[in-house]
Amino acid sequence: MADLLFIVLAESALEPVPREILDHPSIVKDARKRCKRPEQLILDRSYHHQAMAGLRDAHRRGRPDIIHITLLTALSSPLNLTGNLKIYIHTRNDEVIFISPKVRVPRNSERFKGLMEQLYEFGQVPPEGEPLMKIRGMGVEELLRNIDPTLKVEISMRGESRGIKDVVGLIASHDRPAVLVGGFPRGHFSKETISLLDKTFRIYSSGLDSWTVTSWLIFAYIDVTGADEVVQNR
Repeated sequence: MADLLFIVLAESALEPVPREILDHPSIVKDARKRCKRPEQLILDRSYHHQAMAGLRDAHRRGRPDIIHITLLTALSSPLNLTGNLKIYIHTRNDEVIFISPKVRVPRNSERFKGLMEQLYEFGQVPPEGEPLMKIRGMGVEELLRNIDPTLKVEISMRGESRGIKDVVGLIASHDRPAVLVGGFPRGHFSKETISLLDKTFRIYSSGLDSWTVTSWLIFAYIDVTGADEVVQNR
């Protein structure tokens, strides 16, 4: 029975403003407002919608809120508080954010974006001392090699339809299971990512937000594994 759950928020819509739109008026305006250079900003559709119109795969980009809400959900969960959860953020540009379970994610979305901007600028947060977050160039394949999971599962609308408890029961029967959840607003994983996985499951009849899938997985895992007893007796 597994005692540690790995979750990878993969191909996430998190990135600095791309070079090709740095001069767009909406980017320049936002940079001036925040007293930053355009290249220091995190791409955010809420502010940069017009600038993103010409970007490739624009519908899958500029959503730092997905990462923010998912991290708030996961890191405040009982499973993380007891040391039984490890979550990673893989970005669409093949970077991986390694996250300490001790990190306290800002509740405010603008402060979270500021934290991500600091992370991209310095490579870790805080910039000096023991990092609570660090970012490294790394694809999903290399990350999974580092994690070395005994089972690699994707949650997707294209997967086999199974109840959440059945899926989590299978996951929990392995020593080091890893679950990949999409960190983008809609669509599917790339063929390269799909080729790395053992199983693909659909746990609901329609699409769910990344943070909903993550939360549901975590609390179903607690229920199925009996980790709730550990939580209550902590």
